[in-house]
Amino acid sequence: MDISAFFIRNVIFPLMEKIKGNTIRKKLRILQQLCYSSKEEVENFQKEELKNLLLYCIDNVPAYKELKYLKEKIEKDPIAAISEFPVLEKKNFMKNFDYFLSERADISKCILNRTGGSTGEPVKFYIDRETVEWYEAARYLGLSWWGINIGDRCLMLWASRNDIRNSNNLKEKIKERFLKNRLIISSWDINEKNLKEIVRKIKRFKPLYIYAYPSAAYKLAYLLNENAIDLNLKLKGIVTTAENLYEHQRELIEKVFKCPVINEYGARDAGIIAYQCPQGKIHVISPNIYLEFIKIGSLDEERRVLLSTDLHNFVMPRLRYKLGDIVSVDDEGCNCNIAFPVIKEIDGRVDEVLITRSGKCYDSHFLTTIMREIEVESILQYQLIQHSLDNLTLKIIKSDKFDENEIHKIIKLISEKMDGARVDVQYVSNIETGPSGKIRYLIREFHFSVKDKIVV
Repeated sequence: MDISAFFIRNVIFPLMEKIKGNTIRKKLRILQQLCYSSKEEVENFQKEELKNLLLYCIDNVPAYKELKYLKEKIEKDPIAAISEFPVLEKKNFMKNFDYFLSERADISKCILNRTGGSTGEPVKFYIDRETVEWYEAARYLGLSWWGINIGDRCLMLWASRNDIRNSNNLKEKIKERFLKNRLIISSWDINEKNLKEIVRKIKRFKPLYIYAYPSAAYKLAYLLNENAIDLNLKLKGIVTTAENLYEHQRELIEKVFKCPVINEYGARDAGIIAYQCPQGKIHVISPNIYLEFIKIGSLDEERRVLLSTDLHNFVMPRLRYKLGDIVSVDDEGCNCNIAFPVIKEIDGRVDEVLITRSGKCYDSHFLTTIMREIEVESILQYQLIQHSLDNLTLKIIKSDKFDENEIHKIIKLISEKMDGARVDVQYVSNIETGPSGKIRYLIREFHFSVKDKIVV
């Protein structure tokens, strides 16, 4: 029996509810009830939450007051009404920051949050405790699908420098270990030199699940595999988040850790958006968020740009907010009992779409698909940068099985698919990450316009 998990569930949470008015478990029960209800009940709940938010915005948020004429339409059909609200770009939000702050917001009770700026666009915004609790309830709901409960022992393989820095002081270490039952290992420390100490810490801690950047989990799995180290853990799963998860990463992580990889899709400026179920489908936590899918350029019909509306952030509402992510839509549904809608795949960010001179678009799976075609073993890590329509750079960290002939094959295939563009290769010892610690595998350095006039 895990004493810490028992203490958190039966002492810490009840005390937080009584003393601080914490309602995470209450919200979790609402989500659990909706999760196993009918599709109609979920849609009705979402529609009611959206109606309340839109009505609040036109009365209390300066950015949306000019849309008061939509009040009757909102009350009658909020789904139809929201399409008349403008799409919100990050740059417009940052430029008019105060304009989106509710006139009824109490700043002294608000939390100033910010994105990691992995795309070069760090965004700051306000949320309140109510919003955070809905985010946490959504995460616990997704974890519950895998038999993981509040307070279960968790190992975090994390890369955000701010988060790691904050967890290094004694007070935070005690809080992490005894109030959250969590051990944090910085992904920056995962290397051959530190492997023995990392293995010692993990074996001693005995986590029930791991919560990690995909690149961090993959790096640790690679080192364990190369050194023939078995952690002998009985994990319920490895939850990957913050970065795109690629199939070659999933395969090695599952092989080494002997457990399923669970894909969590979230964003600091949108909360927990979706969670993978045991059937392998990614379910949108639709009671918390309203999503729209916009066609982009010459990507196929399945792939769309995502617009998000957080249904529970009344402090600083961002309606039809363009996250910059691309997802594949899924109309097939899922065979599990979860009533929430599904998306097929998270395909990366808009600025991770490569553009050819003839107008073809390739998403973030572009290079991994090429490498799987020719079964590449030469590359430990990579980054492909498109400088212009005709020039790209491929940065490569060599693996122990490096073969230059493989690299020539990769360059040839990239050039062919990119309409004959030039591809230069740089061999590097490390690949720079953004401020949030995320690795960006594909980068496009220039903008382009698509058919629906949205600039990406």
